[in-house]
Amino acid sequence: MRVRTRGSLSASLTYNQLAYPLSCTNRVTYWNPQSGSINDFFVGDKVTTIDTVTPDYWKRRKRGDIILNPYSSTRVVNTSNGDSNPTHTSVPNACIGPAIKSVYINGGKQFAVGYRIFVGVPVNTVIIDSESIGRLLDEVWTECLSKIQSGATNLSESLAELDKSYEMLRNPLENVVKFIKDFRAHGKRKRGFEKVAYQSKDLIVFVSSEWLRFRYGITPLVNDVKAVMKALKTVFDGQTPRLFTTRASGSISRSSTFNGSYIYNPYVVSYGISRAHQISVRATHIDKFIPTRYNTLGLTFQNVVGLGWELTRYSFVVDWFVNIGDLIYANVPRVGLTSYGGVVTSKEIITALYYPTGFTNYDPVNWTVSGSFNDSYLMTNTSKNRTIRSDSSSALVLKSDFRFDHFNRAADAATLLISWLNSVKFG
Repeated sequence: MRVRTRGSLSASLTYNQLAYPLSCTNRVTYWNPQSGSINDFFVGDKVTTIDTVTPDYWKRRKRGDIILNPYSSTRVVNTSNGDSNPTHTSVPNACIGPAIKSVYINGGKQFAVGYRIFVGVPVNTVIIDSESIGRLLDEVWTECLSKIQSGATNLSESLAELDKSYEMLRNPLENVVKFIKDFRAHGKRKRGFEKVAYQSKDLIVFVSSEWLRFRYGITPLVNDVKAVMKALKTVFDGQTPRLFTTRASGSISRSSTFNGSYIYNPYVVSYGISRAHQISVRATHIDKFIPTRYNTLGLTFQNVVGLGWELTRYSFVVDWFVNIGDLIYANVPRVGLTSYGGVVTSKEIITALYYPTGFTNYDPVNWTVSGSFNDSYLMTNTSKNRTIRSDSSSALVLKSDFRFDHFNRAADAATLLISWLNSVKFG
């Protein structure tokens, strides 16, 4: 095991303060100049890596050896941007004859000074809990196992649903004719708001049904045709085993904000803290088997076993939320397969931004204030881990991302709901 470190972090945020006058007899010279570094506000870039040294690595790779090594790294990057220049001036005179007020001119990282003194040490904390991260790791690994030897398409399912596909595609103009007929009929029979409501429903139902026809009828058919054409052009000798890599990925992201204030006499400084936490996971599995047209087209044992679930009504909707389909395929034995194991790689980024949002005067009777607080502090922790997996264990989990922020998934969900509501007879 090898450990390497480069870079460093240091408490180099500085501040300063000048005040006037030195005394009432010497009204020109500033007095009590202050400056220094702020403890616990570290800045810099530090990287630590832990990996394994494999003798003759490149020679072995060139020879065709499969080498899977663990790896981990952490990088801490802390930066401070901007400077503050708040100034407070006394309301009463500090001297008379002539009258002079006390003036305090502040500079540098004044926001950081006040935060450290009156709030505490800045921290870069996690938002995503360890249980959620564990579920994501299980979800991605299970999905990766389910894809092994799955083929470019699942022709087994397509053949089993041939009658449904035919019914959906046999008369592409049927929906158009029905829509025009209903739209015109409601235009003649209804008036006012009722007419608009009925015709709007006709349009929504029509668009929804056509979207479902496109997504679950036309698109799979086109993909199947492409896969068949490619398989027919590919030469398979049926004897030479080849290495295949199966991949799966997933991610979670969370964010939060916090607003607060502290009194840094005579200032009341308002501030915000923006936190973000993202973790992305990639799983890779390496196997060797003899490719054939059958497994390229998905005419395999595991796909036949999975037909029971695939043909279950709305099973694909359930798979949006729970990985039942992946779990089934991951646990079906593969035939003629040599497994070399796999790796799970995760990348985690955690950030915290501390920044001022404004200030007010805490003691207007004795002071006037001007200038601004502009310095901010950004903490970024990035960690990468690569873990070797030689097991075939899978898990049933609630998915970490339902993907409703993606257009196709959101459109699928909306059109399915509309289709179901349109088929239900209420009352």
